[in-house]
Amino acid sequence: MKKIWEYISVRAEKALSIKHVMSLAMMMLGFFHVCLVVFFLVFHIYPMVALDLFSVALYLFCLVQIQRDKSLLLLFNLSYLQIVLHSVIAALLLGTDSGFSLYMIAVMPIGYYAAFNFNMRKQVINPMCYVIISGAAFCFLRVASRYMEPYYSYGNKTVDGAIYMVNYFVAVITIVTFVSTLLNQIKILENLRVMQNKQLEKLSKTDALTGLANRRSIEERYAQSEALREAYSLVIGDIDDFKAVNDTYGHNVGDTVLKAVAEAFKSTVRSEDIVCRWGGEEFLIFLPKCSRADAAHIAQRILEKVRVTDMRTAEQGNFHITMTLGVAAAQVGMEFTEVVKLADDRLYQGKQNGKNRVV
Repeated sequence: MKKIWEYISVRAEKALSIKHVMSLAMMMLGFFHVCLVVFFLVFHIYPMVALDLFSVALYLFCLVQIQRDKSLLLLFNLSYLQIVLHSVIAALLLGTDSGFSLYMIAVMPIGYYAAFNFNMRKQVINPMCYVIISGAAFCFLRVASRYMEPYYSYGNKTVDGAIYMVNYFVAVITIVTFVSTLLNQIKILENLRVMQNKQLEKLSKTDALTGLANRRSIEERYAQSEALREAYSLVIGDIDDFKAVNDTYGHNVGDTVLKAVAEAFKSTVRSEDIVCRWGGEEFLIFLPKCSRADAAHIAQRILEKVRVTDMRTAEQGNFHITMTLGVAAAQVGMEFTEVVKLADDRLYQGKQNGKNRVV
């Protein structure tokens, strides 16, 4: 009961597919018409017995065809037309007070459910076709009831009221079922779209190899710091002799080196810092509210961690790598590009003076 309540309250974790919905609908409608066969036999209304037997046979046929993945749209339209014809004939034979005309209203939302699902399957449906047919049949029955008396009667007002209430509740259940199914599908698709957008947003700001941020993330964070007028520092690091690593051990090992260095950066910085893969073997750290001395301390820790990183290869043994890092702090009036250039110049200076150091 809890799951049913969550479903009709549009809080379901997953929505039923149109194949499952149609299968359940065929079984429920078939069972409902079996009950009607028994009911009309009791009251000797044999035309309705014959009609409901035909309906049961039709729904069994549709159920079998659905399981065989036959044309769902054709089967949907067959069951829809059966509901319309059954309601019209039942209302003419038993009168509109019997409640069978209520199904003309109940099937109107079904057109929108069908349009949503079949249009997604690239089978174009105009829901207004179902609305117009159902509305025209309902109006026809209301007009006909003014000029025609029912052919059959249950002979008991209590039974008249009971069958009307049964039809009323079945019609309401039909509306609630299809509307809640449609809304659950829309909600789940919307949640999926939001998740996909978040993933795309993350991918657009992430380096695919190392999982680090990319330049876009740094630019957004810099813009925020500039708006808040907060101080920041930058560290730019470059793996020493990385080309020789690729040439000696191959690009797969080179990728492993990049990932190891990225982990060394991530495990050393503060939670508010952003580590970015700035270029091929270049890494940049954006350190908000950080002095040059503190940034140099962080850079030194990264350098030491990289030095002791043991890179293993199956064929050519183990080797170690080093880095050179340049540190710069933003001064009042400096553009971000100027701070980057200053850190890059210091990196270059470190390369010129023997590498494997922080400048």
